[in-house]
Amino acid sequence: MSSPAPFFAPVRVWHVSLLPTQGKLMQATLRCLQQAVHNITNIYTEALLAYAFALAGDYETTQELLYKLEEQAIKSGGQIHWSPKPSSPASTEFWPGTQSVDIELTAYVLLAYLSKPRVHTGDMTIAAGIVAWLTHQQNAYGGFASTQDTVVALQALAKYAARTFSTSGQALVRVKSQRGFGKTFQVNRQKRLLVQQAALIEVPGQFLVQVHGSSCVFAQTVLRYHEPPPRAAVTFTLRVNTEFCSPKCWWLHNFSCSLSVSVYVGDHETSNMALVEVEVLSGFIPVKSSVKALEKIPLAKKTEVKTDKITIYLEEVRERLLFK
Repeated sequence: MSSPAPFFAPVRVWHVSLLPTQGKLMQATLRCLQQAVHNITNIYTEALLAYAFALAGDYETTQELLYKLEEQAIKSGGQIHWSPKPSSPASTEFWPGTQSVDIELTAYVLLAYLSKPRVHTGDMTIAAGIVAWLTHQQNAYGGFASTQDTVVALQALAKYAARTFSTSGQALVRVKSQRGFGKTFQVNRQKRLLVQQAALIEVPGQFLVQVHGSSCVFAQTVLRYHEPPPRAAVTFTLRVNTEFCSPKCWWLHNFSCSLSVSVYVGDHETSNMALVEVEVLSGFIPVKSSVKALEKIPLAKKTEVKTDKITIYLEEVRERLLFK
């Protein structure tokens, strides 16, 4: 039988965050989880338990789990994250396609570091590296790969923002390009919650972001583009001609409609069954006898006549067909 920790850990986090930790049931749950800590090999469970014990105020157990997690951290370019796959390298792509579980797992580790009873300077240094990786995974709307990881990641980022918040300090952010583009953003106490943006019209291009001052600034680049759908290959074409016929009665107006289906040019010798639908103009009705006469054409399997539409079923299309 496997360890019960993976089953209890998510429930444990929920209870600790909502209920006092001094109750008998909560203490019994903590003791049960503490007994399983040394036997856990699942990195996701380790992150959940680290957060749970941090919320419960158990500094020693939290540190033990965080030491184990730090040995499994993936570090690159000042960014830190975790993944259930040991061989998962840090993404070098500008627009990474990160797995949802990596985001959720990393967010739980960040919550564990920030929720401990005693948070040291070294913890905040690690937290800054985690935040750098998490913010790099955000999409253009501030979310992440899925709803679940978005909830946990935003909770972790909000806790980090609360820890590092300061009313003092300001920064000047300059965005420049090699072709002369320049934009300056001022971030101060009055504008700390203001989203400032500018359109980068020199795309593709290289841009340099410089920050001067003593404040925390979040800068994000959003690329939006449209790819038109590919045009479907033409397998046959249709040409419609109408001509006015002399009415038999002065109050009747007859129109003769001829349809020309061009030669089939698909990948096979002939097409499969094809349908020709003719929508009748408002104020006119089809002459049923003329439609039924089309069934005498060898490839016309059957016809259907409705008040506003005529449907012709063709067994196949291989050469020019003319209906009238």
